[in-house]
Amino acid sequence: MTDFTKTSMNVVSDRGRFDHADCIDRSGAGERAGRIDRAGRLSANLTTFAAAVASFLAGMDVLIVNVALPTIATELGGDMAVQQWVVDGYTLLFAALLLLAGSLTDRFGAKRLFLAGASLFGAASLFCSFAWSMAALVAGRCLLGVASALILPASMALINEANPNPRRRSWALALWGAGGASASAVGPLLGGLLTPIHWSLVFAINVPFCLMILAVAHWIKPSLNRAIRFDWLGQTLSLIGLTALVAGIIEVGSTGFTAPATLALLAVGLVALAAFLLSQKKVSAPMMPLNLFHVRGMQVALQIGFIMIFNWYGIVFICTMFLQNELHMGPFAAGLVFVPSAFVTILGNLAGGQIINARGSKFSITLGLAIMIVGFLIEFLTPAPIPVWVIATGLSIVGFGAAITTPAAAGVVLKSVDPAQAGIASAMFNTFRQVGGAIGVAVFGVIATFLPNLTLALRSVFLASAILLAYVLVFELLRWCDR
Repeated sequence: MTDFTKTSMNVVSDRGRFDHADCIDRSGAGERAGRIDRAGRLSANLTTFAAAVASFLAGMDVLIVNVALPTIATELGGDMAVQQWVVDGYTLLFAALLLLAGSLTDRFGAKRLFLAGASLFGAASLFCSFAWSMAALVAGRCLLGVASALILPASMALINEANPNPRRRSWALALWGAGGASASAVGPLLGGLLTPIHWSLVFAINVPFCLMILAVAHWIKPSLNRAIRFDWLGQTLSLIGLTALVAGIIEVGSTGFTAPATLALLAVGLVALAAFLLSQKKVSAPMMPLNLFHVRGMQVALQIGFIMIFNWYGIVFICTMFLQNELHMGPFAAGLVFVPSAFVTILGNLAGGQIINARGSKFSITLGLAIMIVGFLIEFLTPAPIPVWVIATGLSIVGFGAAITTPAAAGVVLKSVDPAQAGIASAMFNTFRQVGGAIGVAVFGVIATFLPNLTLALRSVFLASAILLAYVLVFELLRWCDR
């Protein structure tokens, strides 16, 4: 054999070894890429799951305690005003601290704030379940409000980070919306179910959900920390303003418009909020950039968030009073009326993600608002006395429309702003929602107080809700008609 032949054979042999090695390398790289992709999908799915659970907790705790209050008062004491603050202590701190929590989310990272809020939520729930007095229970409810303020904007920011693909983000937001929207219907049912066993269970039920969130923390990817400056003046003024304003509106329902305490709280709230808005024009790093109010998507989403929760919390409050006081139903039976809307809301949120992907957010918002208007008009046009099945059906129609609208509005918020402002934009959206809920309960409660009976009050709030949603629908169509 010649040297040339030997050399040629060696080259061929080496080339075969190189090709085989290259195939192994490519195969190994493909396997590694597949593992990374599967790990990324798992992380995104678990992050979405944790965010949806947090959204459910934050919404459920607004209403679950209502049906348990008479039993709690029997054991711990306290007059009607103290019982009211068991509910309002949560809502007040929740609404007042959302803007601060949004800034903290951007500054320290969504994951860190989210896990801190979940830990505090679990600890505060245990504290409430072992409360030895009404004062201790109110303090625990305030801590729960702080925890909810921490987890809600962080949960939206985490969904945005974990789902960069628009289609996956729409689906994730639909699941997040399903958690929050269904919670307001499930809350009264769980409260009525757990209270006969022991009232402390309406708080202890939160702990397993918090543990589920913490159990998947390892799979949530770390969030970026942004070196932003705090607007301490704005934080202080907004906290004082929102706290005083919401507290003043709450007091309207119990002490009237002309009570000195009510007038003082409202005055302090309005002055502090006016000073807050003025300060946001002056500082270099505002906590609530006023330029976001000039974004069309934010304008639509903020009004939708405010009026939808204004209507829903107020309606649930009046319906619960009507079912128990007018129809003399027990807490558990009254809670059952909200079960159909809970299931329909979940289905609506799942369908909402598909509708958003197929037709877009604008179509979804328009469709959802129209469905809610139809639901409220059915309730209003039904001759008195309104049958229970009509109430359940109407609330289910409204819940379905809200389930389609909520994730679409949340998606508009995230798509309308720079990613660096996702946390504060989410906080603004949820602040408007929670403030709307607190005001809705107070305003509808005042309506029920001044009208001669709850049947008339219920019909009035159904009509008012339909009118408010019709206004939002017209505003949305006019605001986007030239785009």
